[in-house]
Amino acid sequence: MKLIKDKELLRNIAHQIDLLNTVGGGVSETQIDVTKYKKGTVVEVQAAGVSADAFKVVLHENKLIVSSLLFSEENENMAAPLFSKVFSLPPQVDRNRIEAIYSENRLQIKLPYQETDSESREIEIQKL
Repeated sequence: MKLIKDKELLRNIAHQIDLLNTVGGGVSETQIDVTKYKKGTVVEVQAAGVSADAFKVVLHENKLIVSSLLFSEENENMAAPLFSKVFSLPPQVDRNRIEAIYSENRLQIKLPYQETDSESREIEIQKL
């Protein structure tokens, strides 16, 4: 049996195997809770061991994309995706006021609704 003599290759392979093993069995599953309120919706993401820097929140058209990557501690160029979730935003969400807050291993995304004028008024009919 031949042994691989290139130690750098062995280290890289070992790091990749360790990273994939962690993704497959060593990391708890990400929990996502969506709570609706009168003035907006809150999306809460809990992922044990995931830092704020590993999360990414992207707003694209009417979609909110929430994802995270697991980076290798020994090789910063090596990462594996932990999760990715796409939410379709309802039209009443005020896209300019969306906030993402990370605290105590929990990412909270606030989706406030647009303020609507609840007063009724009569619309004048124009005569041509």
